[in-house]
Amino acid sequence: MDLGEQVKGWARATWWRSVLWSLACLASVSFAVDAGETRADRAAGRTPDAVSGDWWMLLWVLGLGLIILLWWRRRWPWQIAIGSSVLILLTPLDPLVALAALLQVWIRCSWRLVAVATTFVAAATFAATWRDTRGISSEGSFWWLWFSSEEGTVMGAFEWWAPVIITVVVMAAFIGIGWLRRELSRSRASGEGHRVVAAELSDEVARQAERERIAREVHDVIGHRLSLLSIHAGALEAQTRDRDDRLAGSASLVRESAAQTSADLRSLLEVLRRPDDPDLAEAVPGIDAIPALVDETVAHGMHLVATVMIDGASTLDPVLGQTAYRVVQELLTNARRHAPGSGVRLVVQARPDLGVTIEAANHRLESGPLVKGNGLTGLDERVAQVGGEAHVHVDDQGVLRTAVRLPWRFTATTDGTAP
Repeated sequence: MDLGEQVKGWARATWWRSVLWSLACLASVSFAVDAGETRADRAAGRTPDAVSGDWWMLLWVLGLGLIILLWWRRRWPWQIAIGSSVLILLTPLDPLVALAALLQVWIRCSWRLVAVATTFVAAATFAATWRDTRGISSEGSFWWLWFSSEEGTVMGAFEWWAPVIITVVVMAAFIGIGWLRRELSRSRASGEGHRVVAAELSDEVARQAERERIAREVHDVIGHRLSLLSIHAGALEAQTRDRDDRLAGSASLVRESAAQTSADLRSLLEVLRRPDDPDLAEAVPGIDAIPALVDETVAHGMHLVATVMIDGASTLDPVLGQTAYRVVQELLTNARRHAPGSGVRLVVQARPDLGVTIEAANHRLESGPLVKGNGLTGLDERVAQVGGEAHVHVDDQGVLRTAVRLPWRFTATTDGTAP
């Protein structure tokens, strides 16, 4: 489920709560304004007149504004709680809006904001309760509605300790509800985190099973073909050893190459089965194995002119070294496959201040525009993964030119300077 769907689902699930809060706050604001006007008129010894009526109507409209803001209490919880508390301290409004916003502060905000907002709301609640308990009848006091048996009966003001007790009880109720909802939200978040972890583990198990299946298929098919190639090359070598040294040497080279390819295949299959094993990752050849790769390529009959200059290979990040090796391997393989018999020029330079640069050039036997196959596409992806750059193009003479540059990153065991 994306973020937009989550927001829509949240809105559908909570809009009715906002409606209930709005209705409750509308009733409390209306009663607070009416009771406040009654207390003011009684204190002044007058009946309601036009001037005082206009003022109390303005105050009621201000209370409606707070109710409208209450719909954004989840987005701005502490701002609404503190702002409405300040307004309640200055005007005879009811604290229910501030208390409703305080619930969201307890659910969503840090403990520092919770402490500050709770202090403001508690002060506003006490101030509003103190004003209300100064009323001497149910017409001028909300709390006398609960204790007066007859409407309009003059009962007198509450004792001084009454607003203290009322404030403590009201704040305790709202803080308790807010704390419980905070814990429930935290529990749901923790449960969601566990579900995400479980889903990730399930996906990893599925990927591992797929890797195992691919490894088995590759081993059964390619391993079988390589073993047959090695057996027949060994038989050819044995039969021609005493009659044709050149043919016997070629057969020996094929047999050794098949054996080496089988060993490389086993290593790659182990990496496929256990991709996170550091011991297997270290088994992949690095940049210091490039000279041996060049010698092996020349021994297989490729017309190769190579310049390899490597300095500080022990300080290079092994991942970059392995990437450089695979890049050279792919360039030579690509030249052997698409331009057999043509000469290849290879230049490899690696040192800490320069990075790793690999350049290769060979004539193409095919005509037409260059179309990147799986090999060159994989080369681009491999180079991009380590933050390098790769450029491949065909010049006017039909020469395929490849230039690769890899950054130099030191291993974690070095101090960042070349030895």
